[in-house]
Amino acid sequence: MRMRQLEYFVRVCEAGSLTKAAELLGVAQPALGLQIKSLEDELGMQLLVRTPRGTVTTDAGEILLEDARVILNRVRELRRKLRDVGTAAKRSIMLGMTPSLTNLLTSRLLGALPKEAPHVKVQILEEFSHSLIERVDRGQLDLALAYSIPADHPLAREPLLREALFFVCCPGSEFDRPGPLPFRDLAMAEYVMPGEGDLVRQRVEETLHRNSLPLNIIYQVQSSQAMKDVIARGMACGVLPYGTIAKELAAKSLVARPIIDPPIVRELFVVWPSGRTLTKDERRVLTIIKGLLRSLLIEIPELAEWHSAA
Repeated sequence: MRMRQLEYFVRVCEAGSLTKAAELLGVAQPALGLQIKSLEDELGMQLLVRTPRGTVTTDAGEILLEDARVILNRVRELRRKLRDVGTAAKRSIMLGMTPSLTNLLTSRLLGALPKEAPHVKVQILEEFSHSLIERVDRGQLDLALAYSIPADHPLAREPLLREALFFVCCPGSEFDRPGPLPFRDLAMAEYVMPGEGDLVRQRVEETLHRNSLPLNIIYQVQSSQAMKDVIARGMACGVLPYGTIAKELAAKSLVARPIIDPPIVRELFVVWPSGRTLTKDERRVLTIIKGLLRSLLIEIPELAEWHSAA
């Protein structure tokens, strides 16, 4: 029994399907299925069953799931402790952020650290929320600022903000009009969006589906910069957070309209591995981040659509 098999098994259980788990893990579904089958063969019993409602655990699978989470949490905590052994030098805190947040927070955070926490070093990794969640799960990040964490996900978390998403198009397009965009008009546009595992896309799809409206995605692109280029060329529209498009809005290469009736919002969380408490340095960094977010709400008028969840 290998750690990767346990990680894959837990993720399939949490996702409720091999297809969704493969997307979240970034692995091919056949390879994921082989890992689960190998685990079942080694244990000599069936762990998962496919049903019309998705993949569910057997009685044996439920027992393994409970213990697998404990094992994975202990291994992550052990890795963290081992990183600190044998050195008196300060250890870097590995912090993950989404592209929209790195645009807004990176320079501010790095500028604040020497004054407010001079003994703390922070390394910042930029990825989409679903990738950050996976890295925290694997113990590769100490903290991450990520959006719309599934309620049943075992990560430890604390809510920070609720953020409205914007409809984005190129200047001069048929959608370049003053004022907000009524929610139902979203169905009139064609979109560029990331893959199915992306949490912004999931939030847009869920909100439209609840209102019986279609979402016409004609391009799938995993790079936020590439998505903005596609939109700027008039090839498609997008639904993006303000932080992702702030520079382009200032340069007037993109147009953003608030979405209303209803707005589409997502919640920002700080997340860390379940089963462990934050260190003193991690708590200090989180306090600084909270202060910076509060300042941003005042400093940037366009963020008036954000509402503090604290």
